Amino acid sequence: MLLVLVLGLGSIGMGWLMWPSAAVDVRAAQGTVVQSVLCGPSDAQDLVRVELLDGREVNGRLDGCGHWLGEVLAVEVPDPLPVGALVARLAGTGAPATASNGQRLGAGGVVVAGIAGALLAWRLRRDFSADRRRVVP
Repeated sequence: MLLVLVLGLGSIGMGWLMWPSAAVDVRAAQGTVVQSVLCGPSDAQDLVRVELLDGREVNGRLDGCGHWLGEVLAVEVPDPLPVGALVARLAGTGAPATASNGQRLGAGGVVVAGIAGALLAWRLRRDFSADRRRVVP
């Protein structure tokens, strides 16, 4: 019975860990590189002027380095914009904005498979122990 409990709770925990979290909303924008930085240090970030789709322009750091001056990039910025320093990411390189149904289906499948495995282990254990206790004349 302890094995069933451990396997069942373990599979529910794995499903919980795999369940997609609430993603941060992002908005698409265009970024123009205004200061390029060599990619030597691990924290190197280019400076970009981000033109939002509503026409506003804000300066921020690009989560990347080594681009040409004046290069126009498709970027994503957090929505709503942060009060402090803005960090833009190249479009398509961050986490998806919405969780896919496939991710949810996979997490649910892990839970169902784990519980089914726990029940199978419990059933086999019960049959195995009953066979050992049976007295054969």
